[in-house]
Amino acid sequence: MNSDLEIFKTIFVSNSKALEMGLVLRKIGKSIFPEADENIAGGAKVKLALYSINSPNQVVYGIQQGAKDTCMLYVHHIDALDHPRLKFSGSGKHAKRIKFTSVEDINTDDIEWLLQQVKKCFKNKS
Repeated sequence: MNSDLEIFKTIFVSNSKALEMGLVLRKIGKSIFPEADENIAGGAKVKLALYSINSPNQVVYGIQQGAKDTCMLYVHHIDALDHPRLKFSGSGKHAKRIKFTSVEDINTDDIEWLLQQVKKCFKNKS
């Protein structure tokens, strides 16, 4: 039987920078949302780890391999972000994303702060 970690790794190219970044983001996310359920969604081309609370429809964040060995962190329940180092990219209807190109781009304190904001917004909407 595959562990949750082994299943998570299947959404990334083996031994990629994206996998390395994904593992860092997953660890940070689990520290802020230990109660979140991890689900792998999407088909063969669009694999995405979604983290939800209480039901699969209550997604709080997601992690995905992006193009060219990048990693995407999706956050839900936040409409805007005011942080000097974290910048949303794209225009998602239900989620905002931050793209990382290397592990060095991931500042643990910044991501913990961001996920705490998600947690506050989620609790206010629930």
